[in-house]
Amino acid sequence: MKKIIQIFYLLPALFMVAVISCQKESIEPVTELAIDSEQKVIAVEKNGIGIEFCLLNEEGEPATVFSEGENFRFHLAIENSIETDTAMYMVSDFVSNQDLFKVFSNKNDAIGRPWEGIICNQVSDGINQIKRGEKWIMESPWTETRIFTGPYESNTIRFLQCYFSGLNMKPLPKGEYYTLFTQQFCLGKYLPHPQSEFVCTDTLELKINFEIK
Repeated sequence: MKKIIQIFYLLPALFMVAVISCQKESIEPVTELAIDSEQKVIAVEKNGIGIEFCLLNEEGEPATVFSEGENFRFHLAIENSIETDTAMYMVSDFVSNQDLFKVFSNKNDAIGRPWEGIICNQVSDGINQIKRGEKWIMESPWTETRIFTGPYESNTIRFLQCYFSGLNMKPLPKGEYYTLFTQQFCLGKYLPHPQSEFVCTDTLELKINFEIK
C-alpha cells in the first residue's frame, strides 16, 4: 500500500454533518457486535465525544448480515457533546489508521480495505471545526470504484485533509468476517499561541462481526 505523502497546500476540509439511519434505533454503549446481536451499532461516548460505528446494507440500514454480492458500507460518526465548548476541531490522525475499515476473515486473515491513502495536506487540524451537538460522518462502500486522479476532481475520495483511491474490491464470498480497529479519538481547541487543549476518548477497540449469506 502506498504511504500517505504530505503536501503543502490548503484546501477546505471535507466536513459532513448529517443524520442517517444509525441514529434511528435505541443504542447502548458497546464496543463489539456479534453477528446475531440485536443491536447493530457500536456506540460509545467518552469525555463528551460520541462514536458510532456500524455497517450499512444497500438500503442504508445498520446490519451484520448481508446477501452475497451486496455492496455494504462502513459508517463512522464522531459527535461533539462537550458541554463547555460550542466548537472544537477534530484531530485527524484516525483517518490514517491502517486498520480503519479493514476486513478480516473469521480465521484472522487480512482481506483488505476499500481504498488506499494517497496524499494528505499538511495543514492545521484547526480547519476541521465541529460544533457542539453536531456529527461528522465518514462512509465508504466495500467496493469503491473511484480512482484518485487529482485533489481537485469532483469524484475524489476525501476525508478531512487526506485523499484516497478506491481499490475496487470484489464482493466478499459467503462466510463470516469481522472489521476491527483500535483508536483514540480527540477534539481540540486553540489557546493563546502556541498552546492547544485536547479532550480525548480512551483508546477504543471497535469490532463488528458480520456474515455474507
